[in-house]
Amino acid sequence: MRLGQDVLGDLSASLAREWLLSNGVGGSSSGTVAGASALRAHAWLASGTDGMPRALLLGTAERVRTAAGAFDLAGPASPARPGGPLTPESFALDPFPVWTWNVGGARIERSLFLVTGHDAVAIRYRHVEGPGVTLTVSPLVVSRPLGELQAQDPGFRGASQAVPGRIRIELPEQRSLTLFHNGAFLPARVWRPVEHALEREPVREDVCVPGYVESTLADGSSLMLVASTREDLFRALAAEDRLGSPPPRTLADCCARLEHHEREERSRWLEAALIGADLTAHQARVAHTPAESMPAERTTLIDRADGWTAALAEVLMAGLRRRGGRLTLVSSLPGAGESGVDALRALPGLLALRAFEPVREVLRGYCEYLDEGLAPERFEADGTPRYGDPRPALWLVHAAELYARRSGDVEFSRAVLLPACESVVQFYRARTNHGVGVQPDGLLAHGEHSVRDLESNALWSHALVAAAQLARTLDRRESAAFHLAWARDHQQRFLEAFWDAERGELFARIEGERGVRGFGPESLLAASLSPPLLPAESLQALVGSVMRKLWTPCGLREAEGASRVRPGGLGPFATAYLRAHGREGAALATVGGWFEGLQSLGPHLEVGPPEAFDLADPEAPVRIGDAVSITTAAELVRAWIEDVDHSREPALSGEDGDSV
Repeated sequence: MRLGQDVLGDLSASLAREWLLSNGVGGSSSGTVAGASALRAHAWLASGTDGMPRALLLGTAERVRTAAGAFDLAGPASPARPGGPLTPESFALDPFPVWTWNVGGARIERSLFLVTGHDAVAIRYRHVEGPGVTLTVSPLVVSRPLGELQAQDPGFRGASQAVPGRIRIELPEQRSLTLFHNGAFLPARVWRPVEHALEREPVREDVCVPGYVESTLADGSSLMLVASTREDLFRALAAEDRLGSPPPRTLADCCARLEHHEREERSRWLEAALIGADLTAHQARVAHTPAESMPAERTTLIDRADGWTAALAEVLMAGLRRRGGRLTLVSSLPGAGESGVDALRALPGLLALRAFEPVREVLRGYCEYLDEGLAPERFEADGTPRYGDPRPALWLVHAAELYARRSGDVEFSRAVLLPACESVVQFYRARTNHGVGVQPDGLLAHGEHSVRDLESNALWSHALVAAAQLARTLDRRESAAFHLAWARDHQQRFLEAFWDAERGELFARIEGERGVRGFGPESLLAASLSPPLLPAESLQALVGSVMRKLWTPCGLREAEGASRVRPGGLGPFATAYLRAHGREGAALATVGGWFEGLQSLGPHLEVGPPEAFDLADPEAPVRIGDAVSITTAAELVRAWIEDVDHSREPALSGEDGDSV
């Protein structure tokens, strides 16, 4: 993302453009292009190590003194600054946010990045050119759950310990924040109101300014600030060999090495992801194309120019998180909550990128927590797993088989994945203590009232097939035969119970002997996973119903007539649509047009895809929920790589035009 005065000169437009970074341990950094904190979920440093994201550093306020006068740079709006801040000259996100100002003839640059693996943000102010200036930076400190608001609190004791280059800021509840710097620190303890202008109803909160860091900048010099929850941050980084040997002697040099390391890690991830995505796209093309129609020479199908893969791969990288010694995927950012369904459902997206190592670690973590075949539906803040939902374990079986088939990792698959998948099947068939089990009618039920719902039963049928394929891959042919026989039996029971031939849809659940109607995107599980549960005629009817009742250019409606739309639904729908239409030319062009239509949303997808849009006003989609949905990114990148025909010319529009 690179923006100039056409956007930055319009406060409303620049406030509406967001950026987001993640540190791999549940922490994040987020804000707007304008530099202001416009939502209560924005914070330049949000810690995630305690299980619940907590805002610590909302941002900074800066004043630059030059021979031409004093100027405030972009920062949170405040009644105390009626003139407003100086508009940035430019903004770039590549991959970290960088603002540039022309201040009285001097060009000043501000940039920041997170330190992976630690709750720490590094902020740099660099003099690029022009006359020298004096810069004063005020850290805006809070201590609250992300998404809440803060009032003045006597628990903020301010700077309790200050030595040259380091300040310890005492926060309420025995928390602290350490600020490393290479300027001069002037202690203070003042409260300042900050307004979050993009909330549905603009709200204010109080932030604490524990003091000011000041420095004279000229001839390319820099002022560095590093805010961290660790007082020994740089000793820890040296022990991790992140600073080189010997470590640099200045804060600026330490930060330069850290930034170089962060950029290299991101570059390596993207290069590997693009290579993996291209290989997967080639394999998909071979699977769908007759041998006589394949070109003699292999060409690149996926690269940085495609507009989707690199951006979504970065989102998935941001969603990876270490928690309690295991690796997982959070559902969204900056909230960083973990759901078993979302984490395991997202793995096929990583597998489309051939990111085998993180997928293996996520699978290992969930396998270790299996309890009577159930995978955790969520984890409490203290790491305690909670069980009851049958779906996480079924998504685990699906991802495990896909991992084993694509990675060729026979040792891990035989030692860990096969026993885990077979335990899921056996416990579900026998019924678990959590109330999950197959009923006499052959359907999977769960809960105190033995709910037999569409989603769980579609996943159960696919899990039986996946368990059979995994067992066959690992030469457990007898087990494979049992699983496959059970899958065929369940498929028949499923069709008899759930297929609503009158409407060409699937019932939402079964109560007694009666199907209960309720049409939503979950119906696609019977058509998008492999092999599809529905025969060809029923598959075509279901896809037609989804197209008429749920499809929009922004995604699928959560229910017929609903204004809430999920963009991630276009992933499984693309798969089902192409199956229903035999991947013929018009269908491929239509699916390609859907992705082009999403790209036309522009600013709505710059940070990453949200979980949902509100289409109450079809001309102005409104993002709902967290800034970025990891699950949505995974659904889209999988379909983009595996289903879209990248050898075709771009489509001009989707089916039925482009109206919502």
